[in-house]
Amino acid sequence: MLWEIAACVIVIYLIRHYLLPTSNHHLDKLPGPPRWPLLGSSLEFIGYTQAELFDKLMEFPKLYGNRVCVKVFGRYVLHLYNPKDNEIVLSHSRNITKNKPYEFMKPWLGTGLLLSTGSKWHKRRKILTPAFHFEILKNFARVFEEQSRNMVEDIKGRLKSGSDMVDVMPFISDYTLYTICETAMGTRLNSGDTAAKIEYKESVLTIGSLIMTRLARFWLHFDFIFNYFSATGKAFNECLRKHFTFTDNVIEERRKQLQVNTKEQQEIHGKKRLALLDLLLESESRGEIDAEGIREEVNTFMFEGHDTTAMALTFGLMLLADHEEIQDRIYEECKTIFGDSDRTANTSDLAEMKYLEAVIKESLRIYPSVPFIGRLITEDFYLDDVLVTKGSEVNVHIYDMHHREDLFPEPEEFRPERFLNGDKMHFSYVPFSAGPRNCIGQRFAMQEMKYILSDIIRHFKLIPKQKGYRPKLIADLVLRANEPIYVKFALR
Repeated sequence: MLWEIAACVIVIYLIRHYLLPTSNHHLDKLPGPPRWPLLGSSLEFIGYTQAELFDKLMEFPKLYGNRVCVKVFGRYVLHLYNPKDNEIVLSHSRNITKNKPYEFMKPWLGTGLLLSTGSKWHKRRKILTPAFHFEILKNFARVFEEQSRNMVEDIKGRLKSGSDMVDVMPFISDYTLYTICETAMGTRLNSGDTAAKIEYKESVLTIGSLIMTRLARFWLHFDFIFNYFSATGKAFNECLRKHFTFTDNVIEERRKQLQVNTKEQQEIHGKKRLALLDLLLESESRGEIDAEGIREEVNTFMFEGHDTTAMALTFGLMLLADHEEIQDRIYEECKTIFGDSDRTANTSDLAEMKYLEAVIKESLRIYPSVPFIGRLITEDFYLDDVLVTKGSEVNVHIYDMHHREDLFPEPEEFRPERFLNGDKMHFSYVPFSAGPRNCIGQRFAMQEMKYILSDIIRHFKLIPKQKGYRPKLIADLVLRANEPIYVKFALR
């Protein structure tokens, strides 16, 4: 009986959402992979691994140009690869709704700032923007300093024990997780949290992988099949349970701290600018957000605040290990700022790290943490003579745009000098997105990366495991390598 009901639901859904004629036929004139009756281009994506899927998407602009139409059953998805088109999409003040693939993230992140739209998104953005004010970031300096110095001491300890080759991503993500917890969440992790911390980090990777698996298998798009009849769905929901245990504990821990320390609570409520979780708890007391809303935002910022930064730093260290001359130039810049002092950096020092900032920007050009961004179109608009109507979807391909030869000559070369002359790269360089939905935490991320990289380069030389190594990349929620990235550390 259940299978009969499921079959009926699927047939009705397919007819209603995929097989009936759509109003997007004007996109059929654009080039793209074969669009077969009923199935569209769906067969083009079945059976690929995440690495193979990423490579296939990278081939599109070479095969079809900078506007590519893909039809998935009845869904028209327009893939864009050039700055002019992407500026129109990203700058649109009303087309801010995320597209179909983001729906699969909602059981995890709810409709927090990343996934909400309309009035809810505007309200949440207004609540959360003060948490990333310049003065708040200055208050975080002590945490950034402490965690970067702890990382240095950790590496020194590894060297003493003979472990000079480091699997960078899991190592770095420990410290980005500590940092986001202590800064934005006001909760300090300790050594006793090791098991929970590992489980949380593993859950983030697994959740992303399972979402991409679901996306690639159209039959798993149906919630009923995914949740009740698939091993993927069961694994996903079990992973969510473990994941929520960690983030719920973070929220509860901060609640308890504020209840016990009434003086701190009074001080917090008396300030104009608060850290993120404290802002959310204060908004809850005013009836502007409920407990589920707090959970949405904590899950969103715990993920975005540690995982994307950890991957950006991982790729950055890999590139630096391969370019000793760039390491030396960062070191000399730091010597100019710090002299022979071993003190940690402060916010004034960061402002003087012009070359290091260019290094980070160039690393994010080659390996943007978020390789593409999607929109569900809610209001018709034109790209030249091409009408993109309500109900169609658009994917902005950041990775491909960052690797266009006409925008960035010899794009695979690591050249921080591209960012030293102050030229405006109008929508050709958007590692933190752009427009109204740009990354709210981009200054936080840049500040954290400057602290970590400057401290590492001041104390160590980086050596590649294999000169010229570049990993295969995989299609995931965050740009990742399909295998561990190792870097060798040597004391200066």
